[in-house]
Amino acid sequence: MNERVLLYGATGYTGREVARKLSKRREGGDQTRIDLVLAGRDARGVRALAEELKLAWRVFPLTDPFQIEAALADVAVVLHAAGPFTATARPMMDACLRQRVHYLDLCGEWPVFLEAGARDAAATQAGIMLMPGVGLSIAASDCLLAHAVERWPDTVRLRLGVSRAEVITRGSIASAARLAGPEVFVRRDGALVGEPAGKLTHAFDFGDGLRETTAVSWADVVTGEFSTGVRDIEVYSELGWPARVGYRASGLAMGLVGAGPWRRAGKALATVWPAGPSDETRREARFVMVVEALDAWRRPRRLRLRTKDGYTVSVLTAAEAVRRVLEGCFLPGFQTPSRVFGCNFVIDVGAAELEPPTMAAGTAA
Repeated sequence: MNERVLLYGATGYTGREVARKLSKRREGGDQTRIDLVLAGRDARGVRALAEELKLAWRVFPLTDPFQIEAALADVAVVLHAAGPFTATARPMMDACLRQRVHYLDLCGEWPVFLEAGARDAAATQAGIMLMPGVGLSIAASDCLLAHAVERWPDTVRLRLGVSRAEVITRGSIASAARLAGPEVFVRRDGALVGEPAGKLTHAFDFGDGLRETTAVSWADVVTGEFSTGVRDIEVYSELGWPARVGYRASGLAMGLVGAGPWRRAGKALATVWPAGPSDETRREARFVMVVEALDAWRRPRRLRLRTKDGYTVSVLTAAEAVRRVLEGCFLPGFQTPSRVFGCNFVIDVGAAELEPPTMAAGTAA
């Protein structure tokens, strides 16, 4: 069995951490042996990390399909960690389809999930799996939504609330900048519908009382129906009052003059933003996600998921996803983590804890 895994984007903040995690499994023992190859665009950086970890390495750009295909000729699984994914995912996915290589990535950018879904038939025919989002986004949120619908199968609407990010990397800033726009997207009766940025708000209890949140274009508005069958989904992010006002004002301004100035400003900010948080900051950081599962009478049932910091979650879930695919745990075509690995995936790998549900008055568990 081919056990070779190519990690592209290995020198990025999260990619480097994943490389260290996966490299510990290359000796085999009681775990799946992983023959890991590091790759990326920066020859100096890739080589330095590969020498540190005593791993093979390859350097190639994503602008040349022939170079990508040659690099994947002896590979079983690609874990793609080079953002912004709206620019990098398509050429890597297409090369994986041509070479019949399973594709995983750390993407959280919703347009990429649409592109992966559009390649479902091709991936099924090739016998490979396309699974973007094996990091915090969307593995944690996808599992939480699936948990809610498994518990309450009469759910007809899902609202997901995500607490404020306590740590953020340069790559995350760059990805967010590329997606800035005057609208956010929600799912209504199975269709993606645009709403003015900052218009939709909702209050969630992340554990210390109700907090105001604002609707955002999170990838679960694309994948949630596929994972759960629920056709109405909204995702909200915690924002304080000044941030909500600024978000709404910027959305209105982008509607008038376009998103270009905001995207350029975000790109400039990313160039001076720290590459990643300190180890101490990461140890203290947490994410909280709350799902409200509404029935046909609009009665909400709630589940709360507490995760480690986003980057630790991504390392744990991505490494485990690679291991499971190598062991044969995959389904051909476009897939999501909960559909293939089950709704306990992020809990089983030690990345999150699920709190007991809370119910609306008069609602049965």
